[in-house]
Amino acid sequence: MKPLLFSHLARAGLLVDGLLLALSAHAAGAASPLTVPVDVAPVRAWQALQRQAEADALPVLAQDADRFETTLRLPGAGPVHIGVDWDAQGGGSRLQWQTDGTDPQLAADWMARVAQRALATPPDNPLCQGPQATPEALAEADAGHQAPTCRYGAGQFSSALFELEKCGDFESSLKILAACVAEKHAGGLIRLASFYDNGYGVPRRPERMTEFLRQAAESDTPGYAAMGRLHYATALYFGVGVAADRAQGRALFESLAAAGNADARSFLATGRHSAWLRPDGTPYVDPLWQPAAPVDAPEATLSRDRSGNEFSYGAHVHSTSRFKCLYGYVADKTGDHAAAIQIFEDCIARWNDVYSMLWLAQILESGVGAPRDLVRATALMRRGAESDDATGYGALARYHYGVALHQGQGVGQDVVAARHWLERAGREGVPEARQYLALHFSAPAIMATESPDGPHVRR
Repeated sequence: MKPLLFSHLARAGLLVDGLLLALSAHAAGAASPLTVPVDVAPVRAWQALQRQAEADALPVLAQDADRFETTLRLPGAGPVHIGVDWDAQGGGSRLQWQTDGTDPQLAADWMARVAQRALATPPDNPLCQGPQATPEALAEADAGHQAPTCRYGAGQFSSALFELEKCGDFESSLKILAACVAEKHAGGLIRLASFYDNGYGVPRRPERMTEFLRQAAESDTPGYAAMGRLHYATALYFGVGVAADRAQGRALFESLAAAGNADARSFLATGRHSAWLRPDGTPYVDPLWQPAAPVDAPEATLSRDRSGNEFSYGAHVHSTSRFKCLYGYVADKTGDHAAAIQIFEDCIARWNDVYSMLWLAQILESGVGAPRDLVRATALMRRGAESDDATGYGALARYHYGVALHQGQGVGQDVVAARHWLERAGREGVPEARQYLALHFSAPAIMATESPDGPHVRR
């Protein structure tokens, strides 16, 4: 079977020709939104759209960058409303647009240029081989991979997905997750919801996140369907991406609690769900909650994974393989914070793993699953910032450490050192670092290379 990556590339030229024909055929019916698939991740299609609009000096009338939605004024076609989203069938993107003008063909022609630009733009880190990867390196990395599948025992899902996510190759991850949608695999659907929650290669759209959680809740995947119901119950109860329905949400919590789910039982007792956090890191809490009567249920085991399959984080808690570090995230998201902390602590001790430092620091900062400890959280960020990690997590640690120094969170405030770390993170491609610099520092950022030791950091 032809390796996956090159089968996608082989189709790219044909896709451009087919796209142009599709755009011309549909342009006459522009009263309704037009949609055409493009075989790249939504983030790459969105970036291509932005660059094309900038190159053509098109006025931006309205825009929501988080949702990948914009309205541009196209000469001769009037306002064009454009959205970029993920295509669950092919694993690429859907370009959708609608015009208010009288010549929709102009908009169709311009969207064809956007699609061509997206296809011509190389991915940032294909198969974790770097932006300058040679065809030989990509072929070797892709060798032996079969068709994407979510079935247990298939390396594409249980191994490749987390490795691809760790290195930031969300485009390849989304190809695998398209198979998860087709197979109605709750584990993959929950991962996909997380992508929409965090904006990993896709727009941040709460309604899409919650829709995939609903599909996970309705699946029959052992273990993970229950996890999907838990998260979907939270979305329903608090109205995240869907109209709030507290009665249905509570009914889901009660059924899970009766089956022994520890997180559901905790919610019924406290009105607080800590296994899924708000964007600011705080748990979902109902301040008017009236505790339910204790549920007479068997000992809770559902959020303590003992399934034993190769996607089971429980099978990796005591592993000596560094791959275990990725499973700490899974443990934390299921609410098994003790297992997550044990995994992260061991990964830091064994391999100085910066990915684990980031997640453990987040746990310590939020106080969910462990006592809140800002001093240690910031110390972990500093350790990650000073590492020579080359996966991209070191740059993220430098950004977070810079913010902590600037705010004096868990460490003495040091604006000079904060700027050093933020500028370094910005140079290394962390957009949040550049945004933070622009917001909090009046003088232009100094982006020249500095000494590895940087300025003095207060201890």
